[in-house]
Amino acid sequence: MNEAEYQELLETSWQRELTTAEKARLDACLAQHPAWRADWQDESSLDAMLSRLPDVPVASNFTTLVLNEARRQAVSPRPRAFLGDLWRRLFPRRATGVVWLAVMGCLGWLAVQQAQTSSQQRRNTELADFFKAAAPSDPVVLQDFDAIRRLPQPDDEELLAVLSK
Repeated sequence: MNEAEYQELLETSWQRELTTAEKARLDACLAQHPAWRADWQDESSLDAMLSRLPDVPVASNFTTLVLNEARRQAVSPRPRAFLGDLWRRLFPRRATGVVWLAVMGCLGWLAVQQAQTSSQQRRNTELADFFKAAAPSDPVVLQDFDAIRRLPQPDDEELLAVLSK
């Protein structure tokens, strides 16, 4: 006997008691497949327990209630917003999420402030270096500025030609 025949006998036992021929086939099947014996015993024990339960009166609109519930479950729910769902999974408590956002905002603000301060310090250093290089080291040079201006300027035609190109 194969598994399909065993399943058929099992399902038949749920609906009615097996005939003597069916019981003989089942015994032969269980002798060939001892692993199915525990399954059969569980099923028969369950059937016995269920048969001992009292019959419960069913509501007059039971079918309507079942069909309405099936329709309600068949309607696919609207997809939830991904970010909202992610937010609820990450922070089940709203206060935790708000505190986390505040901390991240403060850290971001501090990072921007640090970058601006660092940039300003670098510009100040570069400007100071420029003025150190541009400023004459000896103030005496500035005292004779008028004399230097009165000196004749040499005509350097070659230099002017190169610069005008």
